[in-house]
Amino acid sequence: MSLTQSSTHLRPGPTAAGPSSSTSSLNQSPSQTSPKPKGLKKLRPWSLAAHARRKVGNGTSSIDDHETQIGSTDNHNGHTTSIYGDHSHLEATPYQDVRTRASSDQSPRRSSDTLQIGITNSQNEIDWEEEESDDGRVDAYSWVDPSIVGTARLRATPAVSQSDLSGSGSGSRSNHRSSNQTSQNTTPGNEVAELLENAGTAPSPPAQLLPDDSYAMLLAYQSTSTSDSGHTHTPSTTSHAAPLSPFSPTLPTPSESGMLRNPNPEWYELVDRTLSDSLSKEELKRQGLWWEMIKSEREYVRDMKTVCEVFIQPLREYDPPLLSPESRLHAFIAEVFSTSQQIYHAHVRLLGRLMERQRHEWPLMTTATDILLGTLLEIVELYESYMKNYPFAEARVRREQERNPPFRAFLSQRNTYDLTRRRDISVFLSRPVTRLPRILLVLEALYKVTPPDHPDKEDIPTAMEMLQGVVRSTQPGIESAENKIKLWNTAERLLFKKGEVVELDIADPKRTLVHMGYVFRRVRSETNWHGWQDLRAILLDNYFLLTRDEENGKHVVVSRPIHLDFLHLTSADGVPERRYDSVTKYQKRPGAHMLEPVFQPERLMFPFTITTSGGPNGRTYTLCTAEEWKEKIEGAKTLRKFDIEGNRTFAIHSITLPPQIKDSINAADTFTWHNRETIAIATARGVWLGWRRDSKTFRQLINFNSGHISMVSIVPDFGWLLVSSSGSLLAYNLRDMIPTSNPDTWITKGRLDGQRLSAPEHNIAFARVGVTKGRLLAVCAVHSRNSHQTTLNFYEPLLNPSSASYGVPSFRPFGNITVPGYASDLSFFRQTVSVVTEKTFVIAEPGNPTYNSIPTFPHEIPERAMVVRMVSGSKPLGMWQVDESEFLLVYEWGACWVTKFGEVSRKGSFLRWNLTPSYVIFRQPHLLLFDETHSRAEVRDVTSGRVCEVIEEKGMKVFPIVRLGQGVIARSGTGRGLIEIVEVGL
Repeated sequence: MSLTQSSTHLRPGPTAAGPSSSTSSLNQSPSQTSPKPKGLKKLRPWSLAAHARRKVGNGTSSIDDHETQIGSTDNHNGHTTSIYGDHSHLEATPYQDVRTRASSDQSPRRSSDTLQIGITNSQNEIDWEEEESDDGRVDAYSWVDPSIVGTARLRATPAVSQSDLSGSGSGSRSNHRSSNQTSQNTTPGNEVAELLENAGTAPSPPAQLLPDDSYAMLLAYQSTSTSDSGHTHTPSTTSHAAPLSPFSPTLPTPSESGMLRNPNPEWYELVDRTLSDSLSKEELKRQGLWWEMIKSEREYVRDMKTVCEVFIQPLREYDPPLLSPESRLHAFIAEVFSTSQQIYHAHVRLLGRLMERQRHEWPLMTTATDILLGTLLEIVELYESYMKNYPFAEARVRREQERNPPFRAFLSQRNTYDLTRRRDISVFLSRPVTRLPRILLVLEALYKVTPPDHPDKEDIPTAMEMLQGVVRSTQPGIESAENKIKLWNTAERLLFKKGEVVELDIADPKRTLVHMGYVFRRVRSETNWHGWQDLRAILLDNYFLLTRDEENGKHVVVSRPIHLDFLHLTSADGVPERRYDSVTKYQKRPGAHMLEPVFQPERLMFPFTITTSGGPNGRTYTLCTAEEWKEKIEGAKTLRKFDIEGNRTFAIHSITLPPQIKDSINAADTFTWHNRETIAIATARGVWLGWRRDSKTFRQLINFNSGHISMVSIVPDFGWLLVSSSGSLLAYNLRDMIPTSNPDTWITKGRLDGQRLSAPEHNIAFARVGVTKGRLLAVCAVHSRNSHQTTLNFYEPLLNPSSASYGVPSFRPFGNITVPGYASDLSFFRQTVSVVTEKTFVIAEPGNPTYNSIPTFPHEIPERAMVVRMVSGSKPLGMWQVDESEFLLVYEWGACWVTKFGEVSRKGSFLRWNLTPSYVIFRQPHLLLFDETHSRAEVRDVTSGRVCEVIEEKGMKVFPIVRLGQGVIARSGTGRGLIEIVEVGL
């Protein structure tokens, strides 16, 4: 059938068929037949072919099976509750959807194919007529809900209130609604006539009914329940409400007009009672569950649309922006809302397919599992991403609310009934997290009531397995994110001692909060022998902290955090101690007589002892608790060990020694000669050289009959080998000793074959090679015998390809300086050098007699500050430049930063070591602190102070660094001879 634009095709029908005749057939059982009004024929069923015309055959097909009454809302017992189990609690609220018209590329219709309609307004009834010819006729009722096609229910379409289903209906489509409201007393017959007239006068073919329209119309037809179902509710035939239009932007529900007994009806309330009575209990529940799926999907799509239109879009368009700069706003939206927009669009398509299937097969839905499977394949990745990010999104919103008043006001403005039904943003953010589990519950219930021979018996388990896989895969991610949020919240409440830098490395993605709980520490005094201190212990995957709770929710760190690499659990099986409860100090025993004296309750405290074993910086704590901390600490240390082994910053490489070297090794250096990796190994009276990876090539090229060699190194790019023996500094030419790569050509030298750089009367303390003032210099330090000072003599090597001409000098004096105190080390800078003495650092320039002692303190740092105590009471170990304008002063106790003028920077912030270092080596950006007593080294980041790792090697003793770029060589007590500490990746 078809509707044309011509009004001549609308003609009055017979008036004999009044409301009583139109509804009497609906009260009969399906087995009974009702006479058809003369001149009227049944309409064809609704077609699944969307946006296309449908040809009708010879009219022999019958739709008697679909002539059901829609209006009974009570069950047989007179109750209105759901009969579909636990899933009836899922809400389904109306949702606004966009109406679309069919494509206009259809051919014009013949006048003979038009529908003839008769309307009698006086009796509020509508009679439908069609022309006698059935051939080639186009169905014009494809937009009508299939539940009323072929029934007289269409003649009693009730008028419905104009309330908005979705609560946000607005826009250009509201013009259709206002234009259709011609009278407040429009009868149902006039409403339908107006709809048909609008459809017939449209320039394009009739509009298709969209999914949301179908749902709203089903709710509207529920209000036309008659007394045949045992109810006394009968709607008025004349309504004063606004007309119902499928082209209006929002379809109202009859609940607001007082017609519906149940604004959220179940499936059995929308179909004829005779149909529901004819179905088995399992089929009745199965149909109800599919209807429940559609209702919950509508509610979900409505909420996701609210997320997009009420939160995301206004945030982007808010002026001025609530977060600045703009990049921060975009990052906030991406982190909080994640893939919610993609999820919304996917579910809009899913809802459309479900509604189309519901309309096509109404009232009995065969299955929609194929639709679910097709959609789930598209959205599983979106849900995995969203669910894993959900804890971060919730925490980010909460954090922004606390710190951003304009953002807090923005959310408050949206907490209205019209926009969000007075629901907080957290409710909408959690909707995608709970959606898949809810669908899974419905599918599980569907599977139980599906017949064994139904295709869903094979398809539903597939969909369930897919959903269970998503839930299982995201659960660890959600738990990890929740622990991460808990970690961040805990870290924000920590209060450290002023000045000390403790880098917990909270921003590391691997950081986790292992355990947190109360521990108790015995505090005895002269007045209170049984005193206790309540502490909160926080165990991270890298630190163990002891804190004290404050009233404002803060955690005051009462002791410097203990890194797990230095934490040792020495005892966990001590004798339990008794602690009396101070809150309920005295009480009667349970079941005691009223005359029995009160007693002081007590609890058993199980002690465990932890220590850092770091020498002077070491600490030991004995704590008591009712919880089991032993397993927590040991498990955290094991995980920490595995993590470090797989992500080391420095690695230990073994150096194979030739068997002929049997004396103790005092020094070593690695370098490149003849494009081969070469190593020089110094014993007490000789120096061995050879290719590093070929122990057979080693030769003793320097041999002394007496003396003691304490240092060996080379002068880069000049081919000089420096040897310190018995207080003298000697230089040997490598070109003479190793002329070729063939070890047979190598020549052994003695003491007289070397050039003496230091004066004969000088007994050098140490020698270093570095670059300052743009020159490569060798310096030797000489301690004065008569005064407490050190003289530094600088020598510059000269280009001398051969030492055959001994009359030509190979080094020339560059200058000398004298500094107070006995120097122990030296660092080279661009124009100056830093000399480490017993108490301070001296900055001097070669050849310039003036010098400065550092550090100095600005006025804002008090005299009793911890950094002042560290500088005045700790032994200096070294000074290095960490960036363009900042230097690090390293002491035995800790370290601090100074400016290029030697003034303490960073407001007096300082570092504390976890061990007591005897020697320090700087490898940008890491600092290696060696504790030879405990055969370990602590690796720190010089910029942040973060503890990177701990290097442990039994009997490790590192050789001093003599030149710039020298490798870190050390002796090993494990029988491996020499080892080299190499930075991974270099």
